[in-house]
Amino acid sequence: MDEKIGMIVERTVKKILSPYPIPPAIEVVNYVNEAVSKIVNGIMERYKNRDVNFDDAIEDLMRYLATDRNFSPSDSLRLLGDLKKEIRKEFHLNEKETIKLYELVDEVLYKAFEFYYSCRAKIFELRLKEKDRDLEIMRRIIEFSNIAGKEFRKD
Repeated sequence: MDEKIGMIVERTVKKILSPYPIPPAIEVVNYVNEAVSKIVNGIMERYKNRDVNFDDAIEDLMRYLATDRNFSPSDSLRLLGDLKKEIRKEFHLNEKETIKLYELVDEVLYKAFEFYYSCRAKIFELRLKEKDRDLEIMRRIIEFSNIAGKEFRKD
């Protein structure tokens, strides 16, 4: 079973990192791999009716994907949604088992959307603050140049 989970994780990480022409830094690869691994293991644990919390891993992955310009919001969520097919294929689930799995992955997707949206909202807020700061700097430059221009004309 661990081998099958490892294969699912490996394929998912490859999908996430595939848009890069050069492999990202090992820290990035490890970060993504760790998050995906925790998510897949968490789904499998919940599938076995074990209560586990892997929200941090979902948040970590969504934070990464929300800042990655290679993936649209739908692409980012699709990466997690594709786990349905990956797990079903790897474990040869019957119809009843598939329905249970799909419900679990859907719950993960709902949380992922919340984390993704929250991260994008934070990015927007930071960009807005940066623009406000830039405007304030420009205002001060104009104010300073007006004062300096008046002093220059007096001389």
